[in-house]
Amino acid sequence: MRVFYKRPGLITLISALVILTACNSLPSQETPVEEPLEVELTPPVVSATGIVVPAKFTTLSFQTAGIVDELLVNEGDHVDEGKTLVRLKGKEELEVAITAAESEVATAEKQLSDLYKNAETIKAQKQEEVAFSAREFRDAQYQLDNFTIPTNQSDLETMEAFDLMKERLDSTREAFEPYKYRSSSNEIRQDRKEDLDEAQSDYDSALKRLEYENKVKVAEAQLEKAREDFEIYKDGPDPEEVKIAQARLSNANASLSAARSALNDLELSSRFDGVIVEVSVNEGEWVTPGQPIILLADLDNLQIETTDLNEIDAARVKEGDNVIITFDAIPDLVLNGEVVSIATKASAGTGVNYKVTILLDEIPDELRWDMTAFLDIEVE
Repeated sequence: MRVFYKRPGLITLISALVILTACNSLPSQETPVEEPLEVELTPPVVSATGIVVPAKFTTLSFQTAGIVDELLVNEGDHVDEGKTLVRLKGKEELEVAITAAESEVATAEKQLSDLYKNAETIKAQKQEEVAFSAREFRDAQYQLDNFTIPTNQSDLETMEAFDLMKERLDSTREAFEPYKYRSSSNEIRQDRKEDLDEAQSDYDSALKRLEYENKVKVAEAQLEKAREDFEIYKDGPDPEEVKIAQARLSNANASLSAARSALNDLELSSRFDGVIVEVSVNEGEWVTPGQPIILLADLDNLQIETTDLNEIDAARVKEGDNVIITFDAIPDLVLNGEVVSIATKASAGTGVNYKVTILLDEIPDELRWDMTAFLDIEVE
């Protein structure tokens, strides 16, 4: 058997040689290299509109009605905290009331102080009253114990014996009356006189017995009262007297406080250092509670508050973000600031907008309250 081997075709070989030759005959080219792009990194910005406002401002008004007596400031004045700005009529009358209330407070304080200061002296007096009452009771009881009750009264109660002896005395006196002016030698008169003397003696004994018993009862009651009084004062002044004195002092202090408060209500004072922006009254004018009188503002510390920052942009803003601020009224002025607070609730009005407060790095002299500001807030 023959074995045949295949050989590469001639055409295929020639084609490969032609392609190789052609490739070698082309001019050589370098692989192009791309140049690196320069990328400018611009921080994302949230834009909003705002207004210039003082860090602190307030509208002052009276809590009571009255007539303006003194207007002590003008618009544009710089005032310190606590300065009186406006005063109503009625100061003199209230000062008199305050003096009277202070006198009552002093009197009430002295009364309360004296209760404690004199407590030991009163305690000693009450103890002496106990001793005196005890002696009185002892003597009365001794007299009663040593009193001999007549035989004809021994079985009778004290009042019963007294009533019976008095009735008998009245009866014998009535019997003696017709013979009262008869001769002492008259036998009937003598008999009636003896009966009267005996009845008088029995009555005197019944009366003495009644007096002794009553004296014992009174002395015993006085002793009990003295002991009760001593119990009240043995640990200090009488609690009831202290309670009354404290109530008096409390009322006096309340009256004084009310008078002082009424006097304070006649004066309108500055709540902080600032500038008088507006004065809305004149001297002699009647004012009512809550009526705007003075607009006070701290114009040395102005800041910016946004007016149209929507909820989407507000969610991107953080405290500490840098802010670039420009102004319509001052075209050449550009300020830097920092976000210091973000409202937790949307502002009232159309749309869902949140107030963001920006603290300025500097406050130029030409900046004014309520100027419009344009804000570019740099956010992450």
